Amino acid sequence: MLFLLAWWSIRARKVSFAGSFVAMLCAQTLITACAALLDAGHRAAPGQGGADVVSFVVPFGFICLFVMAFAVSGAFALSVQQRTREVALLRAVAATPGQVRRLVAYEALVVTAIAAVPGCGLGLLLAAGLRAWLVAQGLIPGAFPLDFGPVSILIAVLICWVTAEASVWSSGRRASRVRAVQALGEASVPRRRVGVTRTCLGLAVLIGGVWGLAAIRSSGGSDAANTAVAMVMVLMTAVGLLAPWIGKLAGTVLGLLCQALFPVVGLLVKTNLTTSYRRLGTAATPLALTVAFAAVALFVPQMKWHEQSQQDRQRMVADRIVQSAGDGLPASAASTISDAAGAGAAIATTGTYVTVVDDPESAQLGPGGIAQVVSDGPLDEVLHLGIVQGRIGRLGARDVALSQDLARRAHVRAGDEVRLALEDLRVEKVRVAAVYSRSRGFGEAVLPQRLAAGHLDGGPLLLDAVYVRAQPGREQQLADSLATLHRTEPSWQVLDRAAYRAEALRRQDTSMTATYLFLVVVTVFTSISVVNTLVMTTMERSGEFALLRLVGATRRQVARMMGLENAVIVLAALLVGSLVAGTVLSVFSQALTGSSRPRLDGITLALILGGAGTLALATGVSTARIALRQRPSTALRGAE
Repeated sequence: MLFLLAWWSIRARKVSFAGSFVAMLCAQTLITACAALLDAGHRAAPGQGGADVVSFVVPFGFICLFVMAFAVSGAFALSVQQRTREVALLRAVAATPGQVRRLVAYEALVVTAIAAVPGCGLGLLLAAGLRAWLVAQGLIPGAFPLDFGPVSILIAVLICWVTAEASVWSSGRRASRVRAVQALGEASVPRRRVGVTRTCLGLAVLIGGVWGLAAIRSSGGSDAANTAVAMVMVLMTAVGLLAPWIGKLAGTVLGLLCQALFPVVGLLVKTNLTTSYRRLGTAATPLALTVAFAAVALFVPQMKWHEQSQQDRQRMVADRIVQSAGDGLPASAASTISDAAGAGAAIATTGTYVTVVDDPESAQLGPGGIAQVVSDGPLDEVLHLGIVQGRIGRLGARDVALSQDLARRAHVRAGDEVRLALEDLRVEKVRVAAVYSRSRGFGEAVLPQRLAAGHLDGGPLLLDAVYVRAQPGREQQLADSLATLHRTEPSWQVLDRAAYRAEALRRQDTSMTATYLFLVVVTVFTSISVVNTLVMTTMERSGEFALLRLVGATRRQVARMMGLENAVIVLAALLVGSLVAGTVLSVFSQALTGSSRPRLDGITLALILGGAGTLALATGVSTARIALRQRPSTALRGAE
């Protein structure tokens, strides 16, 4: 019975549920694409790029789920608010709170089922497009098969349904609170009190977000970069829970400003904003999410790459770098290159991983990171690591160098002894010979080859690169001899400093391309949510507009009132989104560079804020004009 009632409710209020359907359709499309790619990644044979696809899709799908929860919950919350009188009548004719909650849940189920068929079809097309894009970017081999089963599609539909039900739980709970005796009275006046449970939960999430920011403030830049988007999710969750209070504050402050600037229309705007502060908070939240996500997704990689590029430029003093176009250079390459005519210092490096052992008795592991294994020789002649403690010229058999970040987290200094768990998890007791500052893009530790060679997994030792410094006045001779060596060994790539930086820039562009794709998808999703929210909040007020016009207000005055209200919504959203993004970026900048003032590109910032504001204002203005086209008497009858 309730399922049929939910079906007829959706059919009778197609406009009210249109926003929920669009949000669910987009969610189903994205989640289906992610599920198909994940299934294909797990089924792929070794060497076909399955692991790369999985590592790309997992964070992408997780963020899509988070944005979907925001979009769906906002759309359903507005739908329930628009049907307060309908819910009140149901309570008046003896519907129980549980039945009202189940009705809202069934409505979410019906919308999910309707959106599933076109959403799955579009999701499979998107999966094929993403696969083609990943192949074109060189991120996966062309042999990667888009092989998936029906179970993955069914799981995608179930995930969307469960997420939708979790998102509308608060709306159903709020709708079921209407008392049967007071139903009709509460239907005509917006409920003012904000739930204590929601407020406490929002404050708890906010405190947790602040604690998380304080924790990563003292961590390394890499850790901060990995958690930046997660912290945006936490803070925006708090914003969503505290949206009524944000709406109340913004409505009061900005309403007073409107009244001061526009005494006549501003008074009406202030009254509307302070009375319907829930609507203001609900409308501003998706726009704030768009701003926060776009800013962090763009600026964090840019800041990280800029800092890494600066340190790389300061660190690199070698005249030539020899790398392999394949799996690596043989161990004999170091001696071959060092014997080349004109070669002075030549240091070979191999990547590995180390972890500091906090408690030797229990073998409890502490902080760790990527490390570089270096061959014997004067390391400081090819790499200036920015030594802040100790000396690093020639490392002894049991000497290591640690980055400032790792040394700080491990609470050690130059000259201290420390136990390190190497790649095979065996523990070695070593001495910290030096602490260096230029670790971005290089590694958190430097180990001598004599120490680490017996701990590397994967068979014979392969070198990542050999850094070569020419003897004084013999740079050209070194270049010629290495060019001859390249003709003998075509897989050995010989790069000068300019070519090495160009290769790093190419890798940066490839990485940023994936970021841009992720940003475009999420921004489109959140933009649809912004449009849905503003359209629904405006169209539900057609009766209010009609009443204003019947009592003497002109269409232009009503349009000015709506323009001011939309401006308040946009301003509040931009302020909240900028505050969230600015806080996260400031903490990230502190962890990365030691300065809490992030390096932001003004043009990019203007595009983010201007694009989000223009989208919201254009949607609000166009929707208000459509709502004002009806005659007042017709619109008033429709509202009733």
